[in-house]
Amino acid sequence: MTSVALPRSVAARVTVAALATTQRVIAATGALVVAAIVVDGLIESGLGEQALLVVSPVIGIGALALLLLWRPSVITAVLFVGVGALLAIAFPIIALAVDPQLDDSGPYLLNRIPTALCLVGAVTGRAINGVWWSIVAFVVAQSSLFVGLTIAGCSVQPGMGPAIVFGISLVSYLTLALAQRQAERQLQSLTSASVDVVDADRRRVLEQRAAAVVHDTVLADLNALARSPGPLTDRTRTVLAEHLAAVSATTVADEAPCATGASALSRALLELAHEYQWSGVRVDVSGTDLLDGAVAASTRHAVVGAVRAALDNVVTHASTDRAELVAGIRDGVLSVLVVDDGRGFAVSDVADDRMGIRMSIEQRIAQVGGRVRIWSGPEGTTVMVSVPIEGATESSVEGADA
Repeated sequence: MTSVALPRSVAARVTVAALATTQRVIAATGALVVAAIVVDGLIESGLGEQALLVVSPVIGIGALALLLLWRPSVITAVLFVGVGALLAIAFPIIALAVDPQLDDSGPYLLNRIPTALCLVGAVTGRAINGVWWSIVAFVVAQSSLFVGLTIAGCSVQPGMGPAIVFGISLVSYLTLALAQRQAERQLQSLTSASVDVVDADRRRVLEQRAAAVVHDTVLADLNALARSPGPLTDRTRTVLAEHLAAVSATTVADEAPCATGASALSRALLELAHEYQWSGVRVDVSGTDLLDGAVAASTRHAVVGAVRAALDNVVTHASTDRAELVAGIRDGVLSVLVVDDGRGFAVSDVADDRMGIRMSIEQRIAQVGGRVRIWSGPEGTTVMVSVPIEGATESSVEGADA
């Protein structure tokens, strides 16, 4: 069984989201650990009654990290960095006012909040987003730490903690961003090559059909004339007239053998993707070359119409310049995914009378016995159209039923 891998943009977004999630978990966990260390030190110094006041900024940054982990978005990221900067300023002021000896061990405890700020992570599925957020967070973290230590009158230097975390985060996101960019360029080249191959194969089929028509009519008639002595008979004239009429009426382009098969769907999806090159959204296509088996015209029209509506939504609402179209067949079910990494939406909030989703996508697919599934969030939106077909070999979209 031939399989189509997980869409490249989806796989890349999953990797970026996993890295950002790990960073926020580390930030929240680290805040709890630091709070415990500070409380333990204050109790040993006989200042346990003021421990809660001292660790409140640390607990605050931990809570913000959990909020960002739960609802990653631009708003929560701005809240994390902005409020975190204030907490980073307040922590050394409060801590050293209660226990001036907290700076005896160096900057480790005092720079924990700025270090946590550098773990903000990406808020979209694009790795370059993580690069910019890391830079902004590092600048804010270092500035707030410097201000806090200056106001507190502390002689301790800011330390290397925030810089080390920032460096690791920046290198990680830059590596992912370069990998994403290279994959997109390769996919664009492969898509163009696939279109050229399909066009060349289509021209070859048309040429073969045209040659067959000429061979079966004109050449056969000329051969018959060359072999027939004497004047033409009425029967020969009738046959020649019929053949000339057949050649004149023949349109080999409309009679291509693949006109009602899965290759017609492949061609329609490729042509649809090319239509959007003028819309500002580039549509990368994969999996269409693996489609096999007969697809009814009604199914093909419904799928292409639904995909067009999904791409229209990307152009109108997603605020992104790229999308991916992935097709495959598994267990007799044709699946087509439209994936973007733009601004998502709450699927449950879509009204029943919304034409774009309810009518143009869901109802259209339901009429041919299929179903539509939609996933959407801050990392983007995926629309999966699934329609059962008969007599199809398997070329599956992995993870489509997950």
